[in-house]
Amino acid sequence: MYRATARVAAAVAARLHQLRDRPDDGMETADKILWAAAVIIIAGAATFALGNKVSTFITNLTISLGW
Repeated sequence: MYRATARVAAAVAARLHQLRDRPDDGMETADKILWAAAVIIIAGAATFALGNKVSTFITNLTISLGW
């Protein structure tokens, strides 16, 4: 049991050492998350601004097609 604990501790210490040597590795992920958030905010704003017009258009379209 002690060997397994020592191996896990050594692996965690090695990974932390790698992260300290390359601190910018997480920036790519953060950049992607920020872009995704920006797209979601823009899409939400467009839906909020145009939601009533799109809903009215679809309603009128279904009425004119007889659905």
